[in-house]
Amino acid sequence: MTARRLEIGVAAALAAAFAIVAVLTTVPAVAAWDLRIDVAVNGLVSANSAMRTAAFAVTTAGSPEAVDVLTVIAVIAVWMWGDRAWRTRAALYLAAARLVELGVETALKHLADRHRPLLPHPLATAQDASFPSGHTAGTAVLCVSLLVLAWPWLSRAARAGWTGAAAAAIAAVGASRVLLGVHYVTDVLGGALLGTATALALSPLVTPLPRRR
Repeated sequence: MTARRLEIGVAAALAAAFAIVAVLTTVPAVAAWDLRIDVAVNGLVSANSAMRTAAFAVTTAGSPEAVDVLTVIAVIAVWMWGDRAWRTRAALYLAAARLVELGVETALKHLADRHRPLLPHPLATAQDASFPSGHTAGTAVLCVSLLVLAWPWLSRAARAGWTGAAAAAIAAVGASRVLLGVHYVTDVLGGALLGTATALALSPLVTPLPRRR
């Protein structure tokens, strides 16, 4: 199986997992579990200024605006590097991954129309629907699309390291949204699955570079 076929297969599996999570958010028992976690976390964070500061910093770094800026920077960077055929595909891939993710995310928010958590000590506010988390989805699509581009050039050890770093970044942004009480755990899980699946599903847009020897 080629790398691209594997990526498409993984994307399909992640999309199926996303659909399952989306359905679970409508189950009363799951919704109650989600809320219990948020209420428990809210009590801890509201009493800890250092945790609040860290959560706000991370959530700002993973905001849609920050993701858009970083995507533009990445597009410019790949355009300035590599041969013309590859850089065109790479720039198109990065832009398309973000735009498709954002479009799907927005449509799903309207479709799900899930209310934000109502907590005893609100720490942040958000206006749109709760599922899926846009911060987490945006972070995931950017991190994974960059990994897709860099993968052929990375050694086995570097692949493990950068994959771990990407996973940590996605998890940190998702956790910050729960810590601030603007999302449920299933929201950020759905966002991570959506962003990752989008980046992998669109990977055929870019021709991989030959691996460096």
